[in-house]
Amino acid sequence: MLKVKNKTTGVLLRAFAALLVFLAAFGPRAALAGETVQQLYQAGRYPEVIAALNGEQEKTGIESLYLGLSHLRTGNTMKAIEAWQGYVRLEQGSEGGRKISQYLTILLQQEAQRLAKERIQQEQSLSGKLDPKAIAVYPFSNKGTAAFAPLSRGLAAMIVTDLAQVKGLTVVERIQIQAILDELKLAKSGLVDPKSAPRIGKLVGAAKFTTGSFLDVDQKEIRLDAIVMQTESGKQVSATNSAGALDEFYKIEKALVFKLLCDLGYCPESLDSDTRKAVEMIHTKNLNAFQHYSQGLVDFDAEDYRAARRGFVLALEEDPAFELARKALLDTPIVRLKTSQIISGAEALGQGVKFDFPVEALVAAALPVQRTPAPVKPEISQQPPGITGAGLGTVEVQVQVNFPGVNIDE
Repeated sequence: MLKVKNKTTGVLLRAFAALLVFLAAFGPRAALAGETVQQLYQAGRYPEVIAALNGEQEKTGIESLYLGLSHLRTGNTMKAIEAWQGYVRLEQGSEGGRKISQYLTILLQQEAQRLAKERIQQEQSLSGKLDPKAIAVYPFSNKGTAAFAPLSRGLAAMIVTDLAQVKGLTVVERIQIQAILDELKLAKSGLVDPKSAPRIGKLVGAAKFTTGSFLDVDQKEIRLDAIVMQTESGKQVSATNSAGALDEFYKIEKALVFKLLCDLGYCPESLDSDTRKAVEMIHTKNLNAFQHYSQGLVDFDAEDYRAARRGFVLALEEDPAFELARKALLDTPIVRLKTSQIISGAEALGQGVKFDFPVEALVAAALPVQRTPAPVKPEISQQPPGITGAGLGTVEVQVQVNFPGVNIDE
């Protein structure tokens, strides 16, 4: 009798082991491919979708879309952001990729604001080491002509983009810094003083930070000053500056970036050729375009997305090759949306609904474009060869928008 029991147990164990092998190869995730994911989601079985699709394995676009939706449905915005970032990578350049990029912009901004509130409330109990590779870049303060004040955001955005090209550095995202500044009521002044600077660094977890100022002289020359400081000790690591003709602001910005990199231990000669080329890439040589882009960032931070898009469109009209402005335009939604509205739009995307609206028409309808002369008109042009006349001010950009059955709150 004992023999029979042992045999039966052995057979059961072998069968169970075979079942485990089968599930590993054809288990829940394999069963949740394509339309089945959609069906489970539509049935409200969000935890099952999450359980099957979570992990390190590669996902398809539809899997990433519904994984993000399931996380949103269960209240985990950060996980939804991670899933949709994967979707955007997979669907880069597609209608879905552009649409989810805009939704991500809203979610990232909302999450940055939530985290800023949370960290400030828990500031006294915050513990843990700061990331030694992380650096925060604060907006530069304007000490010159008032009309140039928006350049504070534009300069910071360019510097963040350039520093982020270096693999050894972790650069804090601009919207995270802005959320902390907003919560501390420092955004309106545009100033990060020596007392508040280390505090902001601790709140974003960066071991170092850089900030500075810019000053124009008679709207003909400009000087950038920057310092790098240790967050924990508040000690200054270095101070540097770069100056020159205002219409060569792009050269001055690059010179400052390379000085900052050297101060951080990444001098140009230590960078590989690809990284150095990426850092050296000029964002725009057109001062008017830079001013419009910077104003767009100011409006974006105020969540006035239509005005922000207008600024980015005008920047691209001045310089069609201005990729930072192009990306900002494509990533910026037309209006503010609630999470429920984002979910509705993403669900419609999963069902294949398409909506096409020309960007220029939307901007013109929302806010009349007033092209007032900029304070400075440098003799710099990045016009494509062979293009002249009235066609210079046109940028063809299309953004897909989908709000099925949604009442948009202005």
